[in-house]
Amino acid sequence: MIAPQSKTHRLSDPIATCGDRVYVICNQHGLFPDPEGGHVPGEMWGVWDHPIKLLDGFWFGVSDAPQGALRWLSEATACRAYPTHVEFEYCLDALTIVRQDFAPDGVEGLLVTLTVRSAQPFDLSLHALFRSDLRSAWLGERAGMHDAQDRAELVDASARCVFADAANPWVCVVGADLAPSATFTGDLWAAERTQGQGVSAHFVYRLRAEPAQDAGVYARTIRFAIAGSAASRDEALATHRRLLTHHEALRAAKQAQCNAILETSQLITPDTTLNQAAAWSKLINQMFVREVPSIGRGVGAGLPEYPWWFGIDPAYATLPMLQSGQFELVRDTLRLLKSQSERHNPGEPGRVIHELSTTNVVFNAGNMVETPAFTRAVHQYWLWTGDDDFLREMYPFCRVGLLDYALGRHDPDGDLCPSGRSIVETVEMHAGFEAIDVAAYTWDALVRLADMARIVHAPSGSQDLSNLADKAAALARCIRESWWLEEEGLFADVRASVQEVEHTLAELEQRASEEEWLELRQDHFVAARQRFAPYLARYADAPRDVDLPWLLRHWVTLCPLEVGLATPEQARRTLDRLQSEEFSNAWGMYLHPDRHDVMSINTGLLALAAARYGFADQALVIVNKLTRAFSYRTPGAVSEALPGDWCFLQLWSNLGLVSPAIECFLGIQPCAAQRTITITPNLPATWDWAEVKRLRVGDAHFDIRVERAGSGYHVQVAGDDGWQINLSPEARR
Repeated sequence: MIAPQSKTHRLSDPIATCGDRVYVICNQHGLFPDPEGGHVPGEMWGVWDHPIKLLDGFWFGVSDAPQGALRWLSEATACRAYPTHVEFEYCLDALTIVRQDFAPDGVEGLLVTLTVRSAQPFDLSLHALFRSDLRSAWLGERAGMHDAQDRAELVDASARCVFADAANPWVCVVGADLAPSATFTGDLWAAERTQGQGVSAHFVYRLRAEPAQDAGVYARTIRFAIAGSAASRDEALATHRRLLTHHEALRAAKQAQCNAILETSQLITPDTTLNQAAAWSKLINQMFVREVPSIGRGVGAGLPEYPWWFGIDPAYATLPMLQSGQFELVRDTLRLLKSQSERHNPGEPGRVIHELSTTNVVFNAGNMVETPAFTRAVHQYWLWTGDDDFLREMYPFCRVGLLDYALGRHDPDGDLCPSGRSIVETVEMHAGFEAIDVAAYTWDALVRLADMARIVHAPSGSQDLSNLADKAAALARCIRESWWLEEEGLFADVRASVQEVEHTLAELEQRASEEEWLELRQDHFVAARQRFAPYLARYADAPRDVDLPWLLRHWVTLCPLEVGLATPEQARRTLDRLQSEEFSNAWGMYLHPDRHDVMSINTGLLALAAARYGFADQALVIVNKLTRAFSYRTPGAVSEALPGDWCFLQLWSNLGLVSPAIECFLGIQPCAAQRTITITPNLPATWDWAEVKRLRVGDAHFDIRVERAGSGYHVQVAGDDGWQINLSPEARR
């Protein structure tokens, strides 16, 4: 079903093992160097139990018992990722040592197992060094979480060490299922040194070979547990005991969970790499679940830099998570975003937060793009689950957000294009202009809100539906006509008057010259002015107070295609240009032609846009750029930046791997509330078939297979007979 992913080269790249409470980040040698920079500089790797960090890392070494030279395990020969765990393999002379990291769900802890194998009997000392760094996650200082020096206390005849922060109830407990022969604490180091106010515990264990089940092989296994708590020493000690006592049950539960994830909504195509990448993306979705009981539960965005919660990232990842059968992840995340947005934005009802740390501090109360994107995600959830109660729960928040916050407070000229920050985080796209992604998503949200209103029977009734439909139609005309640049074959990035642009650029220039304005460096301002320069020249004789379209060439010019708003001719011309060398390379689509960073999100959206307009062959070419980056940096993953940069795990990388195939190649679009599935296949020319097994829709599962049959398709559907299956004219059962 799924193949383990392994690497034997570039093992300085990062990897993570994740449960929903604790995760560990190290490199593929199993080491813990302090990473450069980061939200918490030098601290984003290690063992985390949000809202706190537990350890900078842990290191293992061996020596010939009892006084031989110590050799730390610092250079792995291979790193392997499995659905439930990660393994690191080391070879030291006649010894093969395998370290296995395992993070169960629902437990504030981590299990690390070492197995030593040899063809000959051995008697050695195993050394284990743990370095604490009990401190808060990002922005903890704003919540009164101030780091202090850690202390180490040996308990249970020195078999366990309790690390505690001197000024907070933060605790980490470490120890093994074997009594140590010696234990030390203090400012001790192994293969690396790390920063922070931590302290170390160094355990030594005597390991004698035992005959293994394999003839002629001797082996010995030792199991370590790492447990944490932000609240109490007793909790951490109890968790540590549970990890060592019930490790088999915890592993079995994790294996069962992974099996269920992989067996649900299983995409199978002639492209085996795509099949593996799509399957692994489901596991990575689960790896992103962060639960902090005092705040909530939902998927984060990226590791190592964005383990907390965002408004826009899950909005993009909602559709592929639904298509992967992970309804609960979407539901929990949307509920978390709604509740925390209401809590943190009481004066702006409906505004969706952009970024919430696990310390319960909001860094950004919300960009404009988040609000309509949230409404889309809620509607997509309803289409796939048929959960009317959830729709009724979310509808008032979506309605006030779209109609009162976005189109009320932030549309002063009444053109239905709210002013506000785009998803593109450049100074000009965050300067308060009308942005194309916000406009396109607002249109999409209006259409979806109208459908939601029909279901919940809002008090305003048919008049409300009519008003929403009229707004959507007017905005569609505006975008197709007023944002389209015929001579460019592209949609504009922003709309604004010449006067507004000049005034904003002058403000930005002033801010860039102010040393304390940290978010606007001089080079950012220069780039912004250069992007506006061609159209400032073009509009030299234009009226100064009339909104005009400005092409800046950011990737969001594809958003009208993403939502299906562009005309077929507009879509064709846009796709032609965006796939040219001006905008794309062998790995995907640039964020901007002058900034040759390629990201998984815009590349995935470009593939989905091409597929939605019927260009299946073009879409597959783009999807293959994503799969080319599969396991390039981290086994099992497609990085945030392609082929392997920035966050090594990124939630929204799932979109391009899953959605073009499910929605467009197989052509599956459900409406679970009506127990209906519409299938409109459009296979790429190189595929004669594709299928999805146990596709989860509502309370049912379906096997759907599409095969090419002459000029049409033969569709096989197996599942609940109580559902209506609608086929396009070129498809037959």
